[in-house]
Order: sequence, then C-alpha cells, then structure tokens
Amino acid sequence: MCGICGYVTTNAQRIDALALAAMNEAIAHRGPDDEGIYIDGGVGLAQKRLAILDLTSAGHQPMAGPADTWITYNGEVYNFHAIAEELAGYGMHTRTRTDTEVILLALHHFGIDAALHRFNGMFAFAHWNARTRTLTLARDRLGVKPLYYYADGECIVFASEMRALEQWPGLPREIDPEALDLYVSYEHVPSPLTMRRGVRQLEPGSLLQWRDGSLSVRRWWDLSIDSDGTTQRSLDDYAEECREQLRVATRLRLISDAPLGALLSGGIDSSAVVTLMAAEGPPPKTFSIGFDDASYNELEAARLVARHVGADHHEEILVADPQSALEAVQRSLDEPLADASLIATYMVSRMTRKHVTVALSGDGGDEMFAGYDWYRAAALADRWRRIPGPVRYAFDAALRRVPPSPKKKGLINKLKRFSEGTQMDPQLEHLSWQLFAGTSEKLALYRGELAELAAARRAETWGRSVLGAAPPADALTRRQWTDIHLYLPDDILTKVDRASMAVSLEARSPFLDVNVVEFAMRIPSRYRMGARERKLVLKRAIAPLVPPEILHRKKEGFSIPMKHWLRGELLPLAQELLTGSVVADYFDPGVCSRLITEHRSGRHNHAHVLWTLMIFAIWRSRTPNRAVVDLRDVRDRASLAEAPASG
Repeated sequence: MCGICGYVTTNAQRIDALALAAMNEAIAHRGPDDEGIYIDGGVGLAQKRLAILDLTSAGHQPMAGPADTWITYNGEVYNFHAIAEELAGYGMHTRTRTDTEVILLALHHFGIDAALHRFNGMFAFAHWNARTRTLTLARDRLGVKPLYYYADGECIVFASEMRALEQWPGLPREIDPEALDLYVSYEHVPSPLTMRRGVRQLEPGSLLQWRDGSLSVRRWWDLSIDSDGTTQRSLDDYAEECREQLRVATRLRLISDAPLGALLSGGIDSSAVVTLMAAEGPPPKTFSIGFDDASYNELEAARLVARHVGADHHEEILVADPQSALEAVQRSLDEPLADASLIATYMVSRMTRKHVTVALSGDGGDEMFAGYDWYRAAALADRWRRIPGPVRYAFDAALRRVPPSPKKKGLINKLKRFSEGTQMDPQLEHLSWQLFAGTSEKLALYRGELAELAAARRAETWGRSVLGAAPPADALTRRQWTDIHLYLPDDILTKVDRASMAVSLEARSPFLDVNVVEFAMRIPSRYRMGARERKLVLKRAIAPLVPPEILHRKKEGFSIPMKHWLRGELLPLAQELLTGSVVADYFDPGVCSRLITEHRSGRHNHAHVLWTLMIFAIWRSRTPNRAVVDLRDVRDRASLAEAPASG
C-alpha cells in the first residue's frame, strides 16, 4: 500500500524534480516506510511506501522491469503467488517476494489487458515503457484505490490524491460548478469529475494511455450482470457457494508480513469477515467505535461477535468534539465528501493503527448482497405512486407537521425520508434516496452559475444518465449495478481509503474480491432480497458461523449522531463556517443561517445539507491559497531524482 505520483512531458521546460518531490511529500501519510523518485528525461515517477509484503528494501519503488519499463504502484494483488507460478512456467522468475515485481513481469509478458484481467486485488499504478514512450495508468475494477490526473497538450501529471497534484505548477485552481452541484446533491463528487475544473479521476476498471501528448481512456473491465440461468439451484446451494467464495477471498487477504486485524462494527458484513478470519487462523485482533447515544451505539453487537471468536477486542467511545471532527476531515479529505461516518472511520482507523498495519473490513457487502434500505424503499415507491395524488400529498403534508425523531432512524424519520424520496423525479428510481438537496432547496441556497445548474435540474439529468447506462436486467439488479458504479467507489471506498491511509493503515475487504462480486451478481434477485428480508443468501451462508442474534438484528448502518451534534457541540462551528465569506460566492449566508436556526429548533432535520456545506467550507478555506509543501523541506529529496541503476 502506497501513495504514487508522477508526470510525463514533451516540453523540457516543464521537467521539475523539485515539484515531483513536493508532490511525493504531500502524500507521505500513505507510505511512511520508504520513498523513491525516478527521473529520466521528461519522465518522473515517485512513491511513498507502506511496507506490507517483503518488509526489506526489495520492495523499493519506482521499480525497474524488463525492456526498459518502470512502475510506481499502490495496492495489493492478492493472487500474485499464482501469477508468479504461471510466469515461472514461461521461464520468468522473481527475485523478490513482492507483488510489485510480479505485476511488472506480467505486464511485460502477457500485455496490459491480459495481465490486468489476471490481477485479483485493489490497485492503481503508473507503468512507463521507455522504448515506446508510453505511460499507462490503470485502476482496479471497483475503484478501491484512487488515481487523479491532469493533462494538457504537452504534459500529464498524476497522483493518488488531489493534495499531491496541487503541488504541480500550473494545475487549474478553479472550482468546477457542475461537480459542486453534484456534490451538494449527492454528498460526493462522482468520477470522473473532481472539484477542480479540468482535473479528472480515472474511473474504476479503466486505463489511460499517454504518448507524445496524445491521451486515450477506456474501460478494461465492467461488471457482467448475466444471471446464473439455472432454475434448479436452491437457496442453500447458493449459500454454500457464497460461504466458500468468501472463505477463499478472506484467506487471500490474510497474506501479510505486517500485523493484521479487523474493523468490527457488529453488523452482518464485518461479523462475517471476523468469523471467517477466525476460522483460518488464530483469533484476530478486532477494533470497534461506539457512541454515548444508545440508538447509534452498536458496541454490544461487536462485543458479542468478538467473544464468539475469542478475539483480542479493542474499542473506543466517540464523543462530539469539534477539534476531533476537524482533525478527521482535514487529515482525511483532499476533496469534499459529506459522508459523516468519515469521522468514525478515521477514529477507528487511528485506534487500529496503534496495534496493526492491515485491517480487514466488511465494505461492499451491502452493494453485492442487496443490503441497503433504499432497495426496499424503491420497490415500495413503485407501488406507492399508484395511489391517487391527493392522498399522497395529504400524507406528506401531515408528515411535515410532525417533528423528526431524535432516534437514529425511527418510524417517523423513515416515513419522512420515504415521502421525500417519492416526491423526486420517478425516473431517478432509487437515487432519490441518495439525493439530499432538491431543486427548490438549491434554488434558494445557490448563487451565480450554481443557480443556473439547479434551475436546469442538472443533478437529476446526471442521475438519469447514470441509471440509463445500466444493462438490461430486473429492477433490483439494475439498482445494485448503479450503486457498484457510483455510490461504492465515490463515497464508501473514497471514505475508507482516505480515512485509513491518513493514518497509514491498509484496509482490505473480502466482499470486493472479483470472484465474490461476479458470483453475487449471478444470484437470482429473489435470493438476494426477499419480500421481508435483505441479504438472503449471505445470511444463509454465514448462519453456521455467527451468533444468531447478529443475523436477526435490524440494519443500522455505520453512522454518527451528526444531527444531534449540530444542535450542540458542533453548532458554533456550523455558524462560523456557513455565515462567513468562505462560502458567500456560492451559497446565500442568509439561507444557511435559516437552515441552522430551523435545525437547532428541532422542528427540522437539516443535518445532511448543513454538514455537506460545512465540509465544502472547510475544504474551501484551506485550498484557494493552500501553502505548497515547503520546498526547503524537500529540496534535499530532489537529490533522489537521479535515475537509479536499472534492475
């Protein structure tokens, strides 16, 4: 696990060893164990390494490969041993115990596409072929590992995080209004957009090639949603295969030369991972975060699972502390992301890193096995819209007069959210439940070009285009496909990557194994979600492993009591951020003040919108004139910019 960055230019005036060193230093948190820089003519590659496999200097990067090739690589290819054996059959033997060398040899021997399809893991890499003068950037299938880039006619620059790109001279600083509108609407910036106009994310399952100023981007993998086609298989058959697929995926993710543990929330997904880990070896170390608000606290469930497997369990209580919240946001985010559980993810990662370097998690389980509330809500909405309009409007009007419940969810809160979602554009389908700022609210809030985007309903148009890209299938499968392409990489995996890597912790999830993913999407929809129960196959698969109480718990989700914090400890921070000049160019401070007042009264729950705007304000306040990494601190590092001897 690492941070990577680099550039290729056809203009000798833009060769900049000092800027490359500054970029590398900006992502030092991603790899504190080693660093390397390679420069040759108009090419510069750099890396910060977090040592997981082969803790010796043998894993040093950038690494040289056959035929004048180089790589700087971030991630883990879990099946590298099998690929190494295949390569050995062709007479290509490795000298190290790293997956980096295996990747280099595979790219050389099999070619880019054939090698990528062999890799089972999470990765983002830059591969330089000096003979053809071609730079290849590639990202893993689901987008677990990030990769940003900016290109003009004579140069391309790339990095694991935006904060590294910002060290490059001439990088555009203007905010992209479309990205900002989509962020306020969906609480994250969807790829390939970024908050910087002209800067892009390489999308999951894609590769980019740049040669002499010419750039091309294409997908090398996409998710197939072809059903099994077998009508004879029973739920138990699928459950047995599911358990075996997860067992193999978990075993692969236990390969590590560094200490390893697990993040345990007490939900079905993380509990499954922990029990599978325990079945493969000694009881694992487990780590959980809790809250003093009982409706948000899942520590008792986590303790139950930990006792069940005899884990070495660690936990902390997270309290509403403005300073801790700011630390989590500022250390984790190089782009706005309004998923409030980022704070809890950062805190549990920070606690975990005191004990281990690698932690397994349950991320991806909801997307693969249909665990989200909005899948059922979307199905109910299809029937709700058949009820006469006056009845629905009267129901909504009555709900508006009822204040929200202080509970995490609660019947009133669920009904309010359901009613709000059903009033959205029906063509948005289940994206209605991911849309937290509607057109009317944004028209009041926005200023300038943003207001024009709201009036044109750009966020809704964009959402329909995403849904329209889904292949033909039943409604549930199409909804899952959409979330795997949108919500999973741009919210969940972004949150986990930034929060964990901010403290140099590697997070791995068996649910994101390509074989698990492709298997899950072959399961008939009736076995993924029944009329009354979600995750049918997964629950049946892990029933022999986990305590029965875990199987029958209501889904809670990994969230924090932000709505309460914004009426208490975080209220002064909200007032300071949202009524000042930092956001005035984009949002009306008077409307922000009204939202704060209404939320504080308890009559309305504006937590999602307020937190979204606060995150943008925090990011905006430190990025327009963000200090470039002090060049005096990295000047000595520029001496590393001499090309090391070819290996």
